[in-house]
Amino acid sequence: MRCERRERRYPRTPAGLALALALIVCGPLGHDPASAEAQPPQPVGDDIEAPRHLYCPVCGARNRSGSRFCLKDGSPLPAIIPALRASGFIRLPETYSPEEIQEFMDRVSESVVRVWVKTTSIYKYPVVFYEDEEDEYYARAMTGKVVTSDMNARMNGSGFVVSEDGKIVTNAHVANPDGLEADLSVELRDGRTLPARILGVDHASDLALLKVEADSLTPLSWGDSRKIRVGQETWAIGYPLGIGMSVARGTVSGLGGMRIGINQVESFLHSDAIIAPGNSGGPLVDVLGNVLGVIDIKFTQSKGQGYSIPSRMARLVISRLERDGAYERGFIGLHVRPVDAETIRKFTLKRDRGSVVESVLPGSPAARAGFRPGDVLYGINGRLAESTYLLQEAVSSVGPGKEIRLRLDREGETLVRPVVTIERPMAPRIDPVTQFETHTRIWFEEDKRKRVIIRDPNRSRRAPGLYAGRLVKSVLPAQDWPEEPITLNYFKTRAKPIPIDSLDDLRAALGRAYLGGRMAATFHIDNPHGPIVSVAFDELWPIIL
Repeated sequence: MRCERRERRYPRTPAGLALALALIVCGPLGHDPASAEAQPPQPVGDDIEAPRHLYCPVCGARNRSGSRFCLKDGSPLPAIIPALRASGFIRLPETYSPEEIQEFMDRVSESVVRVWVKTTSIYKYPVVFYEDEEDEYYARAMTGKVVTSDMNARMNGSGFVVSEDGKIVTNAHVANPDGLEADLSVELRDGRTLPARILGVDHASDLALLKVEADSLTPLSWGDSRKIRVGQETWAIGYPLGIGMSVARGTVSGLGGMRIGINQVESFLHSDAIIAPGNSGGPLVDVLGNVLGVIDIKFTQSKGQGYSIPSRMARLVISRLERDGAYERGFIGLHVRPVDAETIRKFTLKRDRGSVVESVLPGSPAARAGFRPGDVLYGINGRLAESTYLLQEAVSSVGPGKEIRLRLDREGETLVRPVVTIERPMAPRIDPVTQFETHTRIWFEEDKRKRVIIRDPNRSRRAPGLYAGRLVKSVLPAQDWPEEPITLNYFKTRAKPIPIDSLDDLRAALGRAYLGGRMAATFHIDNPHGPIVSVAFDELWPIIL
């Protein structure tokens, strides 16, 4: 029967097939070229002019180029002639068959690399732990100590090629972990391993640009993260857990603008594509293999919690690193947050959109320019900037030594304040007491004798042992911690804690609590049942312009 069907010269085409042919040759009915910008870009060049395969318009099965009939159901296969395709033709992502998507992902994976890292120096970081199960059960005070990394620790991450001559994008925490010097090498999909060097690192955004000596590598193309839609399918590609190439499919559930506090400058995309340690630095791509984001972090305690740096932000940073070897960011020293119901109540704000100033860093350009807590910023250099990320990036992008003019609302009055930027410090920080209070959800206050008392109205459990009403006698900050457990005996006989007689003393002590990307301190309090309390947590970055 099939032979007879192949020999038949059919004079008319079934209605369903005619519609499929019309869509392939002329584009969708009612297609508006102006709407093309909202759709993903199409492959260009050889992929259209000489397609490797033909796909059945009835069942979607893949067939070899040049075939006249579908091998699966025998349907006639239309010849695709690029010259007859309508100008501005856009194919919707959901029309791609599984075979086509597999082919795209296979080609993309050729441009994804594994980045091997071997540290050549050590770093220290504080940890806390319960001494026994009973202490953990009753959430008693924890013990702290410092841990030292191995001199020759080996780690791996991912990256992807962005130029034929060997430029590779990855994360800063992969290429330059905690600012440590490291030997880098890149493993290509074909098995070659090449030494790599750093062209530039931007720790504020956690991006880095590497270079290997190779020719004719296949680069990936950047997509436009501004056009991503909630529910759009994406693919996370990389080398997780040291087990080889992985391609994970997921859905975008949060658009750019999400902030976690892991990096100084953030505007994350959220996708539920499963990622694991080792995926960092790899690409998050669309159905055509265009890079929509650079995979950055995953919360290890939750599934479906993968965050990526959007392509719009990554392209800006990478272009600076490629051109200058660094991103010299402008800085004025304002601690801000988006206006919300809490800040409206706290500062009695008149404006409900923009970035409200939480604090002004002492000695900063903003302090000299007269900015105050409660000011609502919403414009820069005559342009509207209500997004906190856009405002931060606008200040960064002008670089140091430039005057900018910020439009703000102060108690209902519109003002324009000029301020001259300086170069952004490596680790700009707000008041350490405020940062400690923000994380632990307790706070400290002075009594009439200026002694520091712990307050805990919300019964926070983030600082076990720091109980409400207790007096803080002294503090041993993380930079003075030993590599052995800080017991009561050690604290009394060998430690050199800082006496606390006021909030200023506590502020000075906690200023030395930063170590290895964490904040930690041991408190001596007036509790006979638990006089020594150690607290440590990962440092989270507030928004500082």
